[in-house]
Amino acid sequence: MKLQKWHIPITIVLFISGVLLATALRALAANNATPWHQKNENLVAMIKTQEAEIKKLENSIESKRTSLDRFQRDVSLGKKELEKLQQQLQKLKTLSGMTEVEGPGLTITLDDNIKEYEAAQNKNPGLKPDDYLIHDKHILYIVNELRVGGAEAISVNDQRIVNSSDIRCVGPLILVNTTRLGPPYVIKAIGNPDDLARVLSLPESEYNILKMAGYPVKYEKSTRLVIPPFKGSYQFTYARPKEE
Repeated sequence: MKLQKWHIPITIVLFISGVLLATALRALAANNATPWHQKNENLVAMIKTQEAEIKKLENSIESKRTSLDRFQRDVSLGKKELEKLQQQLQKLKTLSGMTEVEGPGLTITLDDNIKEYEAAQNKNPGLKPDDYLIHDKHILYIVNELRVGGAEAISVNDQRIVNSSDIRCVGPLILVNTTRLGPPYVIKAIGNPDDLARVLSLPESEYNILKMAGYPVKYEKSTRLVIPPFKGSYQFTYARPKEE
């Protein structure tokens, strides 16, 4: 075939077009690869960041769980300590007479010797009528005797006797704590009934002396007595706890 003149220019144009097309395709391929590669790197970075965050949260949860376990142990120990303190407080309240108590014991009734009192007033001027009345000393002696016999709680006409209780005469009446009382005087004592009765039966006991003198006194054993709490207050003006 005879080569025409226009063949050469066309060939050159086609060759150049092919080169340009190949270059363009290579460039396009390179441009298309770059975003996917970047996306993969970003995804890997995000995954690593999330893994680090998850690890941090796991460590935080473990720390919080440890703190919670420690707190629960402390609360448990605190409850036990609180229970001990409450038991000690209740015991101290009982010992100080601040709570109502019940138990076995004796009920002692003391009354004036009215017969001899009237006789002293009307028939025999040489006798003193007051000698036939129940006085503060009689109650005080019997209370002390009951304590010696092991009484754990004592009341006089429902007035609880504590260490600071005052028992004294105010005219014809007797003042116990801050309450005036009149006969008959009912003394309740919680303790072993037999031991308490044994103390009162001693010849030198105040109860036995009153009985031998004709006073209408008696006692009765009981399996359950109720003694009310001390209704006053403990006030200290000068005494205070010693500083360590």
